[in-house]
Amino acid sequence: MNTSNKRNEIMESNVAAKRVKTECSYGERCYRLNPAHFREFSHPHLESILNNYSGEGDYPIPSTMQAQQMLILDQLKIIKEKGLYTAASNFIRESTTALTKEKDTNRDIQQCSHSNENMLSVASDQSKLNRNKEKVIEKETIERREKNKSPVNQSTMKGDYKPIIEPTRRPEQFLKVVLPPGGMAAKHAASAPYHIFYTTITDARETHRQTNSITFLEILDRSLGELKCSLQINFMVEPGWLLAQYYFAGYSGKKLTILYGDDCADMKSLSKKKPNVDAHYVSMATPFGKHHTKMMLLCYEDGSLRVIVSTANLYIDDWENRTQGLWFSPQCPPLPAESMPHDGESPTLFKRSLLRYLHHYQMPQLSYYVDWVKRCDFSHINVFLVASVPGSHFDTEWGISRIGALLRQHCFVPPGENTKWPLLAQASSLGSYGKEPKLWLTGDFLHNFTKIKDQPQMMSTPAELKLIYPSLENVKQSHDDLLGGGCLPYAAEVHTKQPWLNNYLYQWQAKSTYRNKAMPHIKSYTRVSPDNKMAAYFLLTSANVSKAAWGTLNKGNRALRIMSYEAGVLFLPKFIINQDLFPLDRNAANRLILPYDVPPVKYTSDMSPWVSDYLT
Repeated sequence: MNTSNKRNEIMESNVAAKRVKTECSYGERCYRLNPAHFREFSHPHLESILNNYSGEGDYPIPSTMQAQQMLILDQLKIIKEKGLYTAASNFIRESTTALTKEKDTNRDIQQCSHSNENMLSVASDQSKLNRNKEKVIEKETIERREKNKSPVNQSTMKGDYKPIIEPTRRPEQFLKVVLPPGGMAAKHAASAPYHIFYTTITDARETHRQTNSITFLEILDRSLGELKCSLQINFMVEPGWLLAQYYFAGYSGKKLTILYGDDCADMKSLSKKKPNVDAHYVSMATPFGKHHTKMMLLCYEDGSLRVIVSTANLYIDDWENRTQGLWFSPQCPPLPAESMPHDGESPTLFKRSLLRYLHHYQMPQLSYYVDWVKRCDFSHINVFLVASVPGSHFDTEWGISRIGALLRQHCFVPPGENTKWPLLAQASSLGSYGKEPKLWLTGDFLHNFTKIKDQPQMMSTPAELKLIYPSLENVKQSHDDLLGGGCLPYAAEVHTKQPWLNNYLYQWQAKSTYRNKAMPHIKSYTRVSPDNKMAAYFLLTSANVSKAAWGTLNKGNRALRIMSYEAGVLFLPKFIINQDLFPLDRNAANRLILPYDVPPVKYTSDMSPWVSDYLT
């Protein structure tokens, strides 16, 4: 008998009730954080760690599990705090009396005890080696800093510095919009406190001069610091276009890691052609789920980091005549060498949320970037990370449960006015919602997106829902005519099954931002006051209005079932401008600039939503 798999559960009543747990079928890939799950199932890899834990210092997590270290630590904390497992040495001592008549079982337990003693000894020796290694690394780091303050020279001493390779061609020969280099740091500073940017529109010259417009090449501008390596997490990637951006920035020799979700032959062979590029396809358990996140981690030679959460795929069409949004974080500087991984946290717990998201991939290739995040100071980040990951979730860390929990805790709407502040849900695609809206759209979805603090959870009358999605007429007048609808994959077959959706549809109009003819691939959510002068929050995300992206709640056990990877950032006034609401007036201080015009304009009776079938 393996005592790490089959053990007697200690009951709260101290009654000697014994029940054998079933081993979790996910094994080391288990991502659960629900105490009920650990009460029901055994996890040999976690129980082995607890068996080998001396009670002091760090848990002896095997090197093969370092990529999901943060997740494992959270799981161990739950198991220990809830008393859901007794370490093997204690278990043997407590169980021997009850099992004296089972000679074979006793022998197995004694053998397990002897094995555990050996493993504890090994873990203790390994712990000493790790502490000594950390001291040596810290000493070497201090010596390097004292010897030479130049970040580039520090990297050279490490032997892994890759120099800038100046391009031999001019970007203007290949890119339609190129702004003078060297100005992005100043533009980024001017974007405070929101740090929201919208992509420059090739055929709308007015956007070329906007301080909140951005090209991809500006993201790599050297005024922000010299890039050492970067991680691109996305759905669709056009490798030629992406590598051209790095080439013109001088970073063609820098380490680049790509996670992508749209299977592509060019991406499969990319790593062989470009040794500095490490590309990995993220497969999904169901065809309805997509690896839809658009995120970048930019790591600089001085040890700092920037995070970008975007709505744009990494291919040319998404960066020319489509409206896209980005949150471009401030610089996150390196922490002192003696800092702990959880140091440098923000009031929004952004660092913890980012690490938890990265750990969910369980990919060793991400451990390098996970370690980089741990070593950086996120204390000045003022947004919340709102992400989705595939699976069934019982906590409030993901999808609509995440947004509902945050709004319930922090979102302010004047008392008695909650039903008067509509939810504006703007997306580039719509989902399949069922025969009537209350099954999901005006049910769990609307309920979570309209939660506010200091109000009863249930309302007799829900707030109004306004879905902003381009009509056929909107697309026809776009810069690219009907091809402008290429980023709007809503299908006619789906719409015919939910004709009631027309009652909630509003046009894409964005004259105030000069993006009226730039069809939206952006996804954003907000609630505005009845006079359209204030906003309660703003969410910029990759997630469309769909069940796959936000999740559906199981009516039986209340588990949230999510199919896709998504990522967004939530802006709440208290954390951004220290006020209850965001001002929307053009001349207001700290004005929040929405990507579209408010109030939105409803479809006329003769309008229909754009469907992808128009391009076939």
